Amino acid sequence: MRATWWVGALVLAAACAAKPPPPAAMSLKPPAPPDPRPGTIRVFGDSLPEAREREIRDRLRSADPKVLAAFETFRTSDVSLTHSGLNEGKVQLRLGINKEGKVATLITVYSEVREGLVSEVARVLGDVDFGAGGEAWAFATYGFQENPLEVLKVHGEFGETPPVLVAVVENRSTFHLPAVAATVTVLGPEKSKPLRVYRRRLKEAFSPGDRHELRIPIGAEWATERNSFVVAVRPAQN
Repeated sequence: MRATWWVGALVLAAACAAKPPPPAAMSLKPPAPPDPRPGTIRVFGDSLPEAREREIRDRLRSADPKVLAAFETFRTSDVSLTHSGLNEGKVQLRLGINKEGKVATLITVYSEVREGLVSEVARVLGDVDFGAGGEAWAFATYGFQENPLEVLKVHGEFGETPPVLVAVVENRSTFHLPAVAATVTVLGPEKSKPLRVYRRRLKEAFSPGDRHELRIPIGAEWATERNSFVVAVRPAQN
């Protein structure tokens, strides 16, 4: 019995030793929050160099795809959430970034969406490493909507090799997207059931408000004006 007790104590001590220490606390007093305008990142500090402000903004921007992926995962995790109005709206979070570049504190300042979605966004932002530098407070405001990429029109260029569908797509969100995923459903003249479905990942970067022509290759056997094509475009998952 004594040997078992000692083994348990050693295991507990090792687990405690392996657990990383909590991030160093902030010494700066948090400022008043700015207006929650989606797509904005505001950084505050004590005589913070411009390069440090830019670094913090850039690293938060680089988390946009993961934030959107968390939104999509949350939205589709339960059928009752898929088209819920409480998935859409604004969220503003305040991050306290210590001198080690770790997130020392993270709170919700403003939210119009479900608490579960806010928790998923906070989980993503809490893992961002900002690199060592001056302490700062950052306010990140997001706007969530179910269909951030709108397909405005589609036409075929079937004389190309391979044939392509050209889709004009607009980013209606406030997110910077490094890549998108396109799904093409091919329907025959009867339109009764899909003849073929293509899924393509396109390295096409979209800034907020951007409108691009996406060239989506399809098989030559389906490239005919007799068929019709339904194109859906979403942010690509990493």
